[in-house]
Amino acid sequence: MALDFMESIMSELNRNLAAGKRSLVEMEESGDYTYKTRDGSVIEVPMDQFMRIWDVCDDPERLRLRLPIYVSTDTSAEYGAWKVEGRTEVSVVSKLLGKHPAREDFLRLYHPDFVELKKLIPDAHMVVFMP
Repeated sequence: MALDFMESIMSELNRNLAAGKRSLVEMEESGDYTYKTRDGSVIEVPMDQFMRIWDVCDDPERLRLRLPIYVSTDTSAEYGAWKVEGRTEVSVVSKLLGKHPAREDFLRLYHPDFVELKKLIPDAHMVVFMP
């Protein structure tokens, strides 16, 4: 019962998630640096943020990375934390923050890291709330 309630709350918090994600190359080729959210909003990734990400990526990452980058709650952490999952996403966020991940497909972010990521690419990431 309590889990159903939590899932309902988390679902409401996540209604702003991207409806479709496009790769950096797709955005560059189309000249359209936006993505749509489930609630119908259109989010523009400013050129400085796009280029910040583009510059840390190699060619395969530019093809594989899809924006926005999801950062989710990390309930497995002893203290409150966030996480980035996925090889490409972890590689890119690690380079942006100058961090070394413990695993190539998982990066834990504590508050200072998360604040820095929000400063670097505020429009190119989205927070996902998970129970």
